[in-house]
Amino acid sequence: SSSRQRRENPNCRRAGHWECSRAMGKAPASKKASPKAVRKVMKEKRLRKGSLRKALMSGLKRKGGRQDLKFEDAPAAAASAMKAVPIKERAGYPLVRAKGSVDPKNWRTVEGKEVIVDFARAAWLPDDWGQGVKTTNATSRSTGGGGGTYTVFISPEGRVFYHRWAAEDYFGRKFTAQDGFRGQLRMAWLQGKQLQVSWDVDSSFFKVLTRLERRFLPKKDELHFCIISARRTGSLEGVKDIATVQSAFLTAGVSPTWYVDAPSLEAYKALGLDAVVGGKLTEARNKALKDAKKKGKACVQVSDDISAWEYHDGKQAVDRSDEAANIAHANATRYVISPVAAARFILAKMRSVTDGPRPRLGGVYMLGSCSRTFGGAAFSRRHFILGDFFVADDSPVRFDEEMTLKEDYDFTCGHIKAHGSVMRCNRMTVHAKHYSNSGGACANRDAKGMEERRNIDILNRKWPGAFRPNPKRKNEVILAWKGDTVDQFEVASGAGKKHARD
Repeated sequence: SSSRQRRENPNCRRAGHWECSRAMGKAPASKKASPKAVRKVMKEKRLRKGSLRKALMSGLKRKGGRQDLKFEDAPAAAASAMKAVPIKERAGYPLVRAKGSVDPKNWRTVEGKEVIVDFARAAWLPDDWGQGVKTTNATSRSTGGGGGTYTVFISPEGRVFYHRWAAEDYFGRKFTAQDGFRGQLRMAWLQGKQLQVSWDVDSSFFKVLTRLERRFLPKKDELHFCIISARRTGSLEGVKDIATVQSAFLTAGVSPTWYVDAPSLEAYKALGLDAVVGGKLTEARNKALKDAKKKGKACVQVSDDISAWEYHDGKQAVDRSDEAANIAHANATRYVISPVAAARFILAKMRSVTDGPRPRLGGVYMLGSCSRTFGGAAFSRRHFILGDFFVADDSPVRFDEEMTLKEDYDFTCGHIKAHGSVMRCNRMTVHAKHYSNSGGACANRDAKGMEERRNIDILNRKWPGAFRPNPKRKNEVILAWKGDTVDQFEVASGAGKKHARD
């Protein structure tokens, strides 16, 4: 197309092709990373979806040796994790290798520059193509402020293309999202798996518990892990979220059960999930509780969009001011943990209670940051338990199936009434993104907030005096159980049921 600014690569070995070069030569075979190396404990910083790719880019810039570039080295945790991932477990590796295709470990440009398999993958890239990154040379236009690497696309024959249109010219037609859909699914699974390499070792985290509490620490198979989901398989974002949660459990040695809507059941199963029909939101939650009861296990319920679990262990702040709380939070030891370790920890705390009625429901703080909680106690016994991640232990309390939203507020009240208390771990947090998701409970919300208000009316009818309007968030409430103080953490932050976002 004349509208595109094309320039022909003078080194191209095939006349008429734009910005292409042929992979040539053989790179020395790299050592295969051991599983222990891939699972090495990282304590410096929680890895995010782009951490390994950023580490790869930083390493390439360092390796390239260009003096005009300004860049920061990747955190040691990300750099170490990146090197430990074999190239076959990177999204840029071809999903299928045609007979006679160039081995990705030998990718080279015509100039002999090494091309490294990327951790990302273009949404349109066909299954038998690959994606890589390479270093660049300085030019007269180089400013030194950035650059230094270039993302390229590699055909099965080893031709390296710098632009999508050039690859399409070579292929003979335009690429579509359908060409790259399977590759995007694979990238989602790989990224979900790779996010878990930064976990702290369970034995180290469990030292936070007292000797008495560790006596009540359950085994993995004493819990029934349930993921509540609906209508999330129709978008790449939904599939990526599903992959992140599923891989978190599989990496921790547990295969969870997915409770989903009937129309989407086969789509969930097609992703390789152990999925069963749960019905609507509260119906699915109750079915999970019922199944756990049959198995004689505690029930762990998890939302389908959680990307991380953390715990901060440290001394309480000297006073309740934000400044003191932030200092205490900064001085605390931060643990990045698996969902299985988080659930076992909560259940151990619940079962070891000796001061007052033993709670049968436990959960996490409702925000992604728990810094404000350092102004108070590490555990609350009569405050709201978030539905995103909780443990229910052999209780007859069930969800109200009349409710479509705020069902966890009602469930919390039911537990406090039936058992006298709950166990909220104020220093344990999850990272979720409920409000921006497609499908799931978000589909029950409406722009005018009518469904929110209908459910608030149900709460006020069932639990008169237990809820007050959130002064900072429209159509949200704050739980203040009779005879107890208002949850000051919620009031100060305006949290209500505001979820952490990645």
